[in-house]
Amino acid sequence: MDIDALNARYGIGNDLVFGEHPSGLVYGKIQTNACTGEFFLQGAHVTHYQDILFMSSQAIYQQGKALRGGIPICFPWFNSHPSDSSLPAHGWARTSQWQVLKTQSSDGGIHVELGLSKDDFELVYRIVMGPMLSVSLEVRNNAQVAREYEVALHSYFRIGDIDQVSVTGDLERCGHYDQLTKLDYSPAQRPIRFSQETDRIYYGKAPSTAIEDRFLGRFLRIESEGSDSTVVWNPWIEKSRNMSDFGDEEYRQMCCIETSNVRRASLRLEPTESRITRVEISSQPLRRNVS
Repeated sequence: MDIDALNARYGIGNDLVFGEHPSGLVYGKIQTNACTGEFFLQGAHVTHYQDILFMSSQAIYQQGKALRGGIPICFPWFNSHPSDSSLPAHGWARTSQWQVLKTQSSDGGIHVELGLSKDDFELVYRIVMGPMLSVSLEVRNNAQVAREYEVALHSYFRIGDIDQVSVTGDLERCGHYDQLTKLDYSPAQRPIRFSQETDRIYYGKAPSTAIEDRFLGRFLRIESEGSDSTVVWNPWIEKSRNMSDFGDEEYRQMCCIETSNVRRASLRLEPTESRITRVEISSQPLRRNVS
């Protein structure tokens, strides 16, 4: 890819500059008065925004290989393919080469649109980096028949210490399916905390969720739209040791809260119909009690 031509057409001065990683992967780097960030064209993968997203130190930067961390896009299926186990986990969107459609600077942020057309799906991914991070995936069905799909904006969040984190908000009122025990559970009506491997699908709309991080002294706010499920994941000890692209102890500095429409909440589009799934992420200081 011609980086000079890409910068000439889509770069925005020093605020948005495209470059080539030593692996050959092309990225866009954002640096403004409001924020710093980064995304790769492979997978339309946001890898950095302020200090909010987690990227594994062992992530493998390679053509056709999904990166461990940031915000991978799982599409058009989640986890293993429902009928063909030989197909790659989490679909083809996160390893495909996306095209830059548009960039602009407005409203105190950098707006980027990336596009991908495959298997009669037309995808547009919109990234907005400013005082907040917003990402949204619009899916359009270009086939002449109805199509079903799953989607997850597989957000990895950086935390200080897994023992000092709780997930609060609308998920407390949602029941969940535990992908480890294969059982359904009723709403817990209390914050989510981590003490073992966690792999859950919470069903129902959860427009507002927060990660309360007492170690780092902050709230990470997660505002979702067009989402009828939320995946909560942490690999814990044993699984971390078995992943080649993940550090043995890195489970302590991350958790995934994934805005999604998966499994029972999968989506169906009629011909020419489209649907948007969006998440907005921001950070604010954690208020401390004063006695």
